[in-house]
Order: sequence, then structure tokens, then C-alpha cells
Amino acid sequence: MLIFLITLFIIGPIAEIYVLLAAGSAFGVLPVIGACLATAFLGGWIIRLQGLAALNIAQQDMRDGRLPVASAINGALLIVAAPFLMTPGFLTDAIGFALLIPPLRLFLARLAIKYIKKRIDRGDATITIIRP
Repeated sequence: MLIFLITLFIIGPIAEIYVLLAAGSAFGVLPVIGACLATAFLGGWIIRLQGLAALNIAQQDMRDGRLPVASAINGALLIVAAPFLMTPGFLTDAIGFALLIPPLRLFLARLAIKYIKKRIDRGDATITIIRP
């Protein structure tokens, strides 16, 4: 976990600044700023569309009496993608756009469920459901 945090908060920003500076020297400052803004708007638009689709599927699942598990996981991963797309930089945009690919989201969701299940089975984590 410590390696992940070091990578996230120290190495990640350094790499992002390096890529932005390299892109700025290769293409110029204004095109890089324009590309950062364009990816933020495009990513926000795609997240909005996919989020509304996930919400509609969740509502249909609930009307049919099914738990909206897949829609909830899709929505959670879209929420994770949003800050990556809104943060200026090409590396964070790449991560954010990767999370917008439905097969990749499904793969990551399965990994997350497997990890959570393993932690619950070992007794490292519990899930509490509070009913109103």
C-alpha cells in the first residue's frame, strides 16, 4: 500500500509534469493547454452519457426486482474516472479514458470483487448492511 501511495502522490505528478513539459516544448504551450481542456470536456461528456446509461440500467434492474450490482460498480468506476479526466495532464487522461472502456471496467470490477471477497473470507474486512 505504501508503494502505491508513493507512486500516486510523488512519482505520478513528477511524470505528469515531465510529459506536459515535453509536449509543451514539442507542440507549443497553447496546443497543450487546448488539448488538456479538450480532453477534460470530452471526458466529462462521455462520463455523463455512460453514467446516465448506468443509472437507467440500475433503475430497470430495480423495477425488475434485481439488485443493480453491475450498474453500481460501473457507476463507481466512472466516479473514479472523473477526477483523472478533470486533472490536467496526459497521463491522468489516459487512465481516465481507459476507465471509460466498458470491457476494461468489467475486468477491473471483477478484480475488485475478487479482492474484496478474498478479504472477507480471510476475515480482514466485513460488510455491514443497514436497512432503514
